Amino acid sequence: MAAEISYKPGELLRNIAEGDSDAFTHLFDKYWLQVFAHVRTYIKDNAAAEDITQDIFFSIWLNRSKLATVQDFEPWLHVVTRNRTISGLRKMLHEPDGGISATVPEIAAQQSDSPVGQLDYKQSRELLQKAIDQLPERRRQVFRMSRQDGLTHAEIAEQLQISKATVNEHIGEALAFLKTRLAAYPGLLNALLLISGCWLGRK
Repeated sequence: MAAEISYKPGELLRNIAEGDSDAFTHLFDKYWLQVFAHVRTYIKDNAAAEDITQDIFFSIWLNRSKLATVQDFEPWLHVVTRNRTISGLRKMLHEPDGGISATVPEIAAQQSDSPVGQLDYKQSRELLQKAIDQLPERRRQVFRMSRQDGLTHAEIAEQLQISKATVNEHIGEALAFLKTRLAAYPGLLNALLLISGCWLGRK
């Protein structure tokens, strides 16, 4: 399991910055509860707090190249968490900034000029869901069983009484379609699937 891998100081962030999804899963498992607990202190609704927590890790992965310059991760993560929590509170209360952001400076890993950088986790997930809804019925069913329910290809084949080769074909075609539909948001599909996989691993 990823959580059992031992990383030297600085190695974990460097690996993530280079696109190592196993290293990111390790970081997710290590810090998810800590981040969620901090968010939950201010956001009393569990579902909303989970969304904000997912959003934080989603942003970290999308902007992973910047992790190579982070010297002290935990204080950095605290600032990211605080910023995202304040942003979430603003949305929930439907109130303007009120000058809050002036006292909590935005940090580089939360900013991007790309279309993906302008989306939060919930918005991105909705984009993906709309694209999934356009898949043919059986392909959509197979994809959801794999990526959203966390079933193996063998389990899907058994439940649907189809071959593993057919499952593989459905997954491959679905991913190709989704990458095309989300081409305007480079990296979005892989980021969403990675975060979803990390989340499934916690259940």
